[in-house]
Amino acid sequence: MNARARKQWIAGGALSAMLLGTIAMASSAAADVNQDEDVQIQVSVTPVGALTLTVNNPSVTLNESTSDDIWAAGNREFTGVLDGVSVSDDRNDVPADGSWSVSGQVSNFVAAGLPEIDSTKLGWVPELTTPIPGDFNVTPGAPIAGDLQETPAGEGPGGEWLEGGIQTGDLLVSNGSSVESNGQSFGVKAGLNLTVPKNTPSGAYASTLTLTLMGS
Repeated sequence: MNARARKQWIAGGALSAMLLGTIAMASSAAADVNQDEDVQIQVSVTPVGALTLTVNNPSVTLNESTSDDIWAAGNREFTGVLDGVSVSDDRNDVPADGSWSVSGQVSNFVAAGLPEIDSTKLGWVPELTTPIPGDFNVTPGAPIAGDLQETPAGEGPGGEWLEGGIQTGDLLVSNGSSVESNGQSFGVKAGLNLTVPKNTPSGAYASTLTLTLMGS
């Protein structure tokens, strides 16, 4: 091989080495990968607990308690106690401006074959039993005298007396802030008074008191 041929071969060998080096560099760059992928995580936190009204004693018997003064006024009086009523709130999600109330509605007193006694003859005096009245922004409803009942002097636990008997929507108990009363249970009772004319026909009369809990 002459010198010229030898030089060409050397040059060719040098070129081959350079090409090999370029391939190695490209392989190293392809292995250096940095890639991000996002995964969304979702969860539904649903409300638990409830605002509930419980009535443990579904029946109340009124017994006569007529005094001489009531008889002299031409009337007869029957009294009893609505008890075993409670409101509980164990919700985990309570609106900041939420509140609740329990109101009453009374049907006329009826007995088979006899004239009805109008529901306005029934009055009540609501009172908290637990916790102490006034706690947690919960208050009993106003005392209400029936149509023929002599309105007592002074105030009841819920304030000044109203007259005219229990009307639809009259409050048994109310709460001004669900946040303050959340997690608590409140017992409620009410003294009942039915005053009727003393010439009311004798009979077994019955009426239905419907209590309605409303809240947010």
